Amino acid sequence: MNSQEKKALFRFVTIYTLSSIILVAIIAYLYYEKELDRQKNICKRDLENCVIKVESDLLKVKLANKIFDFNDYDYPLGVGLFGQNGEKIYSSLSHEDVNLKVKMTKSPLFIHFVQKLQTPLFDIHYIVAEDISMPIGKEKLLTLIMIVIFFSFIFITFIGYLLSRLLLKPVKEKIAHIDRFIKDSAHEINTPIASLLMSVSALKKKGVMDSKILNHISISSKQIADIYNSLSHLAFDEIQSEKSSKEVDFKVIVLKSVEFYAEIAQAKQITIHTDLEELTIMIDKDDAKKLINNLLSNAVKYSKIKKEITVTLKDAILGVKDEGIGIDAKEKKAILKRYHRGTDMHGGFGIGLDIVNSICHRYGIRLNINSKKHAGSLFTLDLTPIIVNT
Repeated sequence: MNSQEKKALFRFVTIYTLSSIILVAIIAYLYYEKELDRQKNICKRDLENCVIKVESDLLKVKLANKIFDFNDYDYPLGVGLFGQNGEKIYSSLSHEDVNLKVKMTKSPLFIHFVQKLQTPLFDIHYIVAEDISMPIGKEKLLTLIMIVIFFSFIFITFIGYLLSRLLLKPVKEKIAHIDRFIKDSAHEINTPIASLLMSVSALKKKGVMDSKILNHISISSKQIADIYNSLSHLAFDEIQSEKSSKEVDFKVIVLKSVEFYAEIAQAKQITIHTDLEELTIMIDKDDAKKLINNLLSNAVKYSKIKKEITVTLKDAILGVKDEGIGIDAKEKKAILKRYHRGTDMHGGFGIGLDIVNSICHRYGIRLNINSKKHAGSLFTLDLTPIIVNT
C-alpha cells in the first residue's frame, strides 16, 4: 500500500468513524436525558410517597392517642422529622444539612424532599425524605453510556477499516493495471527513442540528408524523450526510494540540458542565454538532471515565440527565467501539484513542477517562484543545503 492509498484509507476510516461516533453520541445523549428524566420522576414519586406514608402514620398514632415511636416503622428512604424552628426531633438521614425552606434540594450525593405539615403532629412541623440512590444511579448510567460509546468506537473503526479495504480493492486493481501500462509504455518508448537519437547523430555526421529534416527528427526525438522521462517518473519514482548521492558538477549538467533543449527552443525562435558559475553539489545525478530538465522544458513549453530564456547559476542559486504566459498568484501553489497544468493548450502530463518540488523536498532545496500573469516567470532553486565544500 503506497502513501496515497494509506492517506485515502486513513481519511475514509476517520470520516466514517467520527460521523458514526457522533451519531452514536447523539443517540446516547438523548437516551441519557430520557432515562434521567424517568429516574427523576420515579425518585420524586418515591419521595412524595414516603412523606405521605410518614404523615399518615403520624396521623394514625395521633388519632389512636398513642406515643409515636419512629423505630416501630420501616421506611425505604431516609426520613427526618423537624420542629417549627428546624430543631431535629428524629432523623435517619445520611446527610442532615437540610434546607427546610426549599421544597426539593438536589446535590451530587443526595436529594431531599421537604413537606411542611398544615397541622403539626407531635410538635413536628416538617417531614423530610431523602434519596441517595438517584445520584449513584446517574453515575452508573453515565458510566454505562461511556463504556458503550468506547466499544462502539472500536467496533465502528474496525468495520470502517474493513469497508475501506473492500472499497479500495477494485480501485487498487485498476491503479495496478494503469501502473503496469505506464511501465510497459515507458519500456516500449525507450527503445525507439534511443534508436532515433543514434540515427540522427549518424546522419548528421554523414551529412547526406536535408538538415531541416534532421532537425525535425531530432526535435521529435527529444520531445519523445521528455514524454519518456515523465512516464518513467510516474511509473518508477515511488519505488526508487534509495537514491545514490554523489559529488556532481552541476554546471556541466546544466550546460548539457541547455544544449538538449536549445534545438526545441529554436523551433519557436526562442533563445536560451546562460550565465553559470562552477558548482559542485551532493545529489543523485538523475535527480540533478530532472531538476534542470523540467524547469527548462516548462520554460520552453510556456514561452511565447521569439522570446528569451535565461539560465543562471550564481552563489549556489539556480535561476530559470522565461518571458512566457506567467502564473497567477492564486495558481502558484496549485502548479506544484501532480497533473496540474497551467493551460490545456500546451499539452504535457502536468507533472514537471511536481517532479521538481518532490526532489527539492528530498534534498532540502528551497524552491521559489516569482511570476505574474502574462509577464513571465522566474524559478529559483537554493542549492546551499547540498553544496560540497572544497
